[in-house]
Amino acid sequence: MANRIEAQAPPAADTSQVKAVRDPSEIADTYALYLDDESHSFDGRADEILFPTTEGELAAFLKQAHAKNVPVTIQGSRTGLTGAAVPLGGIVINVEKMNRLLYMDYEESRGVYTIAAEPGVLLEDLVRAVTTKSLDELRGRGTPDQQAVLERFLKEPTDYTFPVDPTETSACIGGITACNASGARTFRYGAVRNWVFRVRVVLMNGDILDIRRGEVFAEDGRFEIVLSDGSVVEVPVPTYEMPQTKNAAGLYAKPDMDLIDLFIGSEGILGAITLVELGLVPLPENIMTVMAFFPSEDDAVDFVYDVRSSDSPVQMTFLEYFGPNALKIIREKASGAGIKVPALTDSTQAIVFFEFSYTEEDMEEKVMALEEMLNAHNSSSESSWAGLDRAELEKMKTVRHFVPETINATIAQRKQQYHEVHKIGTDMAVPDEALRDYLRFYREVLDSQGMEYVVFGHIGNNHLHVNMIPRNNEEVEQGMANYMTFAKRAVELGGTVAAEHGIGKLKREFLKIMYGESGIQEMQAVKRALDPKWLLNRGNMIDVPSDI
Repeated sequence: MANRIEAQAPPAADTSQVKAVRDPSEIADTYALYLDDESHSFDGRADEILFPTTEGELAAFLKQAHAKNVPVTIQGSRTGLTGAAVPLGGIVINVEKMNRLLYMDYEESRGVYTIAAEPGVLLEDLVRAVTTKSLDELRGRGTPDQQAVLERFLKEPTDYTFPVDPTETSACIGGITACNASGARTFRYGAVRNWVFRVRVVLMNGDILDIRRGEVFAEDGRFEIVLSDGSVVEVPVPTYEMPQTKNAAGLYAKPDMDLIDLFIGSEGILGAITLVELGLVPLPENIMTVMAFFPSEDDAVDFVYDVRSSDSPVQMTFLEYFGPNALKIIREKASGAGIKVPALTDSTQAIVFFEFSYTEEDMEEKVMALEEMLNAHNSSSESSWAGLDRAELEKMKTVRHFVPETINATIAQRKQQYHEVHKIGTDMAVPDEALRDYLRFYREVLDSQGMEYVVFGHIGNNHLHVNMIPRNNEEVEQGMANYMTFAKRAVELGGTVAAEHGIGKLKREFLKIMYGESGIQEMQAVKRALDPKWLLNRGNMIDVPSDI
């Protein structure tokens, strides 16, 4: 092991055939979507938009921009919610045309198959290719050993998938890696970070790092990168402590950390990802999905505490929650869509939605244990909606998505009358022991104000989305003030201000609450080491220092 890595010089690349959009009116009109992301929070602008198809082309563009001191924004599918992909001038490099699967391999240390992809591959396309084993495009790619792994994988009787399931499946692989994405199944499998075994990253000067997990570790609080011109860059490791929760806020930092983890979740401020190798897991033969209905929020939360404990006889894949206001939406929309939700009654005040795997041998044992836990918290199998196949899970997911879809539609309608209105959804997570107190704090603040809100989300990780729905411009101001209040409270409880959506350009003030001014300065020191001109994804995560 070492703390030093040597960068590769960018290969010669002919960029004359790369698609480039430079006409201002065309950028503002035909390519307006490339000036925005799903947050719709910033008015983006760009002088040109480039669409490289290879790592060499991307590296050449970065090297040219570096020489000319031109800011660059790297973007993929633009599905983020923090403005990270929104350009505020300069050049946009969009990686959507870098969309090839590259090779399959086998990670001996963990005993898992892996698949490598370019950054523009969509998550849904990668998952579909893996689960259906539609991998003909990989034939002839990779080393002979990797070709042998591919043939072995194709003959496996077991089905496989990528285990992390961000809700937005049209996100691209580079994007989910750059923001360390997560989803419902993070409860069991962790976030994307846990499943990344290799990345290739282009630095702002065009040099390329090929980083494999387990090869380069920090020593004495730093990494050393030997650039292609022979100079050595010392990259300091921040000394702040990260929260012991699901977290997507700030640069990853631990004293003896792996270099690969510095780039995962860095939101593109340190380099542009051009290859990601991801681990796969076998799909369980049998799954049971359940929506359990409870007469009170306290019953639902108490059930979650019991069922997610390490000694629970039923180990869950995910645990999702829907509060009383979410229930109102589900009842109305399900009825309108002609979907019958079994066992849902007028007395139901909360839902816990979960999934677990089973075998034919242990099914009865698990079902009986689950029934005992449900009964202990005023629910039962009779007061639940259960499914034993993936088709039923998809139906349940449709019901689940009624909630965010309705919130978004309500916001869009109100925005027509009040221009400043937008959804204000929290992204905080807290330690296990703080869940009850934090949920109670949410309700006390919002109920006292009369603010309209809906609570739902990843309760398995104590990561509930509280969606404040302003009725007018004044309530927008109140909602943003609430967000700051909630962020401060999460940090006081040992949690994070951004559990899955990252910081981007939208949440920099909240990051300061979490790490303080000293922590921000440490992140700036990392950025300065790798991008001293502060050209790459400027404005993401941390402020630009006054001396730049």
